[in-house]
Amino acid sequence: MKLKNVMKKMMLVAIGFTLLSTTLSAKDVNILAYIDRGIKYYPKYVKRGLVKFGKASWYGKPFHRRLTASGERYNMYSMTAAHRTYAMNTILKITSLDTKKSVRVRVNDRGPFYSSRDIDLSYGAARKIGLTKKGVGRVKIEVISGNKRKNKLSRTKKRLDKHKHKKYAKVKRVKKRIIAKKAIKKIRVQLASFYDIKSAEKFKRKHKLKDVSIVKKYISSTKKTAYRVVVKQTSLGAKKLLKSKKFKGAYIVS
Repeated sequence: MKLKNVMKKMMLVAIGFTLLSTTLSAKDVNILAYIDRGIKYYPKYVKRGLVKFGKASWYGKPFHRRLTASGERYNMYSMTAAHRTYAMNTILKITSLDTKKSVRVRVNDRGPFYSSRDIDLSYGAARKIGLTKKGVGRVKIEVISGNKRKNKLSRTKKRLDKHKHKKYAKVKRVKKRIIAKKAIKKIRVQLASFYDIKSAEKFKRKHKLKDVSIVKKYISSTKKTAYRVVVKQTSLGAKKLLKSKKFKGAYIVS
């Protein structure tokens, strides 16, 4: 009876490894499709030498150390960029048509989600080409390398293949790491602040956003109670809110 139970557990472990390994190999995380504002985007690998002209913007301090769409933590001083459809890890040469300065960046995020803009640069990259003061500028976008780059999930798959028949406890640890990568920490963004709770509630009803709350806080300098309208968002969602004309003065609380 004990032998049968052991054999059954071993079979389940083997099946689990096979299914997990197949799932990882079937998806290329560099070109995962995604939806934003009802539009589905299909990222793809692009050929070296492809040149396009468009507008670039940049994002910085509010998103420093936040998770990007690739799962990496955003470093505002690194030479990176966000693009709607180019595969993650594509290397691009960005040249400002105004300053004639160039910089090489690696795509590690998604955006910008404005039809008038084509690429979002990190603060560091924008500074290299003199874009930080202007905010938005005309650029030449040239693909330097569109090669597939190994990612954390592909390395996980190799570990799974190597240790395919080891103990069930190891399978659980690997699954937890994969789930943790998919988890996106939500951050709080203050959209508006009122001294009248009725105005705060009216604002909340008007915009109909998810995960919205009204936070009551006493302001010692004015000796008044403020009612802050706060919404929970992913890093990508927060970035869009801060750039939206609808919520002028919005900022990240935590």
